[in-house]
Amino acid sequence: MTLHSRYVVADGIRTHYLEAGDGPVLLLLHGGEYGAAAELTWADCIPHWSGRYRVLAPDLVGFGRSSKIRDFAGGQRRLMIAQVSALLRTLDVDAVHAVGTSLSARMLLDMAARDRAAWPLRTVVAAGIGLAPPVAAGREVLETFDGTLDGLRPSMAVLFHDPAYRDDEDLLRRRHEIAALPGAWETGAAAALRSPARSGTEGRPQVRAPRRDYGAITLPVQLVRGEHDALVPDDTWQELAGRIPEARACTVPGAGHYPQIERPAEFAAAVTGFLDGAT
Repeated sequence: MTLHSRYVVADGIRTHYLEAGDGPVLLLLHGGEYGAAAELTWADCIPHWSGRYRVLAPDLVGFGRSSKIRDFAGGQRRLMIAQVSALLRTLDVDAVHAVGTSLSARMLLDMAARDRAAWPLRTVVAAGIGLAPPVAAGREVLETFDGTLDGLRPSMAVLFHDPAYRDDEDLLRRRHEIAALPGAWETGAAAALRSPARSGTEGRPQVRAPRRDYGAITLPVQLVRGEHDALVPDDTWQELAGRIPEARACTVPGAGHYPQIERPAEFAAAVTGFLDGAT
């Protein structure tokens, strides 16, 4: 397998993405914590898929090696959706199987619940989310980052369960290198900026339970959770599964919030099995 690191400028946004393989397009989207990027989230899974799919794994705007831009008017999620739409249009992609984790998993489910999705979705795999927002204590750890290596260290215990990953200094340093890229910290920290005249409050906006009617989803959906996910309790994950018609649910044993990193072979096999059945 040859994994290509590429850049494209689409709709004014310079997007970095990984590409490998050939066949139907498998779109891989990362999470939203400091240090998140396609290369750390998906590198170990891509070899399991590239023999059957054309894998595209972009760095969302504000993350990794893509442009560092913050949308204060319309919301960062809308900017990310527009970015990926432009990427797919530029690469002439007209249908995707999409796999998202944490932040991007919620984006995918919200999009699938609409009458007309912004992306040409065929199937959706959503990992690391439940019906309720992430556990507040864990979310606070992920959002509290001063830019230093030691400042990123507490997040390892939130994201990973297996000590081989939770205590991995090399993984920590790789995450910090990405979080320390020019503009990365500033883009993330800007989420806390609110005009007193507009909001009357300080800090990041409150995370609320989604109001989307997931019962309207007609696409094939698979929900994946690491057995020991510190951000997503099992009950809220099961509740989400109950809201999506015919959703398939899969637990990856021995993993935390990011089973695709801790147990890539098991995660990839679960997704491949789902895609085989769905298509």
